[in-house]
Amino acid sequence: MTLYKGNRSTYWQLPILCSLTLGASVTAAQTNLLKEVYELKPRCEQMMRDIRDEKVDDIIKGYHPMMQQWQDGKRARKWANLSINGYKRKADGVELLDFLIFKPESSGFLEMSKNLKGNYPNAKRALSINYSFKFKMRNGQDHIGSARCVLFEENGQWYFEDDLPF
Repeated sequence: MTLYKGNRSTYWQLPILCSLTLGASVTAAQTNLLKEVYELKPRCEQMMRDIRDEKVDDIIKGYHPMMQQWQDGKRARKWANLSINGYKRKADGVELLDFLIFKPESSGFLEMSKNLKGNYPNAKRALSINYSFKFKMRNGQDHIGSARCVLFEENGQWYFEDDLPF
């Protein structure tokens, strides 16, 4: 039996080449991910300000047109009010938005839920933008939590999922 006596440098170069290729593809994917996250982050933050300021009509405008029209907008209004009440409960009289910290490492694309696919069959992908917060409540206790915006893309437009950040 004879061994291959070719150029030995090819054997040790193969693992390096594979790891460089894999690293480049991961970096490219993260760059694209960050582009989407950073493009939609201002919309998410505006939505959170609208929730804090109880601007129900502005909140509803962020929903898919089908959600805005379903049952004459009653369901959209209900979801918006639930989020407003959730914000009040979490904030406990504190300006919660001042304590939000953007978490790019945990933000990104999500697998679309069955509910989302069922309600919006033309939706292509979903994205989560995550935040965390830590502050002292009025009673002196530390409050730690998180908030996230989930948006989905349909026909090139991004809409908020029914479940809002708070």
